[in-house]
Amino acid sequence: MKKHVPLSCTGLQYYAEVTEGEDHGETIRLLYKAAGTFKIVSCIAGGEAGVDSADVLSERLMVRTNGAGANRRDKKVQQELVRDAGLRSVRQAAGKQFSDVEEFLRKERYLLVIFAVCFTFV
Repeated sequence: MKKHVPLSCTGLQYYAEVTEGEDHGETIRLLYKAAGTFKIVSCIAGGEAGVDSADVLSERLMVRTNGAGANRRDKKVQQELVRDAGLRSVRQAAGKQFSDVEEFLRKERYLLVIFAVCFTFV
């Protein structure tokens, strides 16, 4: 994703560039080394692929953060929280197999959005 640069950012010049280390601890050491005497004041993901890592790094760097809590980016969990707060939310069903959601799918009259995640473990 390094080569994916919006036109509005083509002229930006960076003080330093850091490539991720073996783990977040190593990445933080590399960030502090690259910053030198400058204070690190924020951590921003450059793209979708880096959001989870930026959340962890921002927590560990003790700068403003979205937090790296579990399920924070889970759309189903977000909609449940919206509903629990008394706001309108989507009707939804989830499960690990088709039978878990089959009744919901057969009864729902409106347009359906199906989000499937498939994992194969070898």
